[in-house]
Amino acid sequence: MYRAKENGKARYEMFDHGMHARAVSRLQLESDLRQAVEHKEFAVHYQPIIALETGRLAGFEALVRWNHPRRGMISPADFIPVAEETGLIVPIGQWVLEEACKKVREWQVSSPGHRALSLSVNLSARQVAQPDLLERIEGALSESNLQPHHLKLEITESVVMGNAEAAAQDVQTIAVTGRPVKHR
Repeated sequence: MYRAKENGKARYEMFDHGMHARAVSRLQLESDLRQAVEHKEFAVHYQPIIALETGRLAGFEALVRWNHPRRGMISPADFIPVAEETGLIVPIGQWVLEEACKKVREWQVSSPGHRALSLSVNLSARQVAQPDLLERIEGALSESNLQPHHLKLEITESVVMGNAEAAAQDVQTIAVTGRPVKHR
């Protein structure tokens, strides 16, 4: 059914061995992903952000990576869509936010020249839809002692495209107040 929908309306597809193999692979990935959340098999990689004006380090973007115990590193392109679909992106994203805030604060404290480092963290559509998003962000900041102005939250295109008008209003509210918008 999903394969037919992917290829357009008013279509049908015959179930074949290839489809069965893809379905089994998808189910295994989902099962492994649930286990990865439970066993904390993720790592945060930090992509440096360089200020073009000065050529100096300005901050980092936090990127999640999955080190599967049997398959090794799994590309985010392979697991993020499954995490989104299953809702597992919420605990994964929260873990990334908390770990990255702690690490950047640690770098700020250990090196006087890096006190102004910023942190960029991506938020998925599922995370943005959480009614307690503001509390989760404030908790990560409080736990790490990272000042709010050092955290940059990046929302994915899917969040904006889902409701562009509401997203634009939210961004404007955040810009004016300096605080996330609380929905629901």
